[in-house]
Amino acid sequence: AYQASQMVNAERPESHHNIGLVEMAQGKAAMARKAYLTALRLDPGFVPAYANLADLYRSLGADTEGEETLRAGLAIAPQSADLHHALGLLHIRGKRLENALGELRRAAELGPENPRYPFVYAVALKETGDVTGALAVLADAYERYPANRDILLALATINREAGNLTDALSYAQAL
Repeated sequence: AYQASQMVNAERPESHHNIGLVEMAQGKAAMARKAYLTALRLDPGFVPAYANLADLYRSLGADTEGEETLRAGLAIAPQSADLHHALGLLHIRGKRLENALGELRRAAELGPENPRYPFVYAVALKETGDVTGALAVLADAYERYPANRDILLALATINREAGNLTDALSYAQAL
């Protein structure tokens, strides 16, 4: 019934995107792919379809196709924080941390409304050994999101690991 209701607006990419989400939830990857591609055919600038199609490819172990999809989306929507973030995560899965850092940084810059972006960027910085950079990103994010659990936990943990016990305790208490 939901899919039939979506077809009322079949000329809209959102309808096909929503159908793709349902198909994915039901484990119907081929049908989800078809729906996402239809959404992109109707509107090549519809960013959610790129992100979800790439996620579909990820779930199938086809990161090469996922990367191609994300890059195609970024060619059309270079200011999309979501697509930069997704590409950064793809690079992390592929053990290409330097490539990931650039994409994750760009997502954090473009999507200041999403606390997940600076958090993930900071964790990636820490993993490359840039603890100072990670703490700076997290401190900035903390100013914007003082009640975000992930950011507070990362600040407490990374400060503790770095030997900054006073700061770690302060963030742990805030948490």
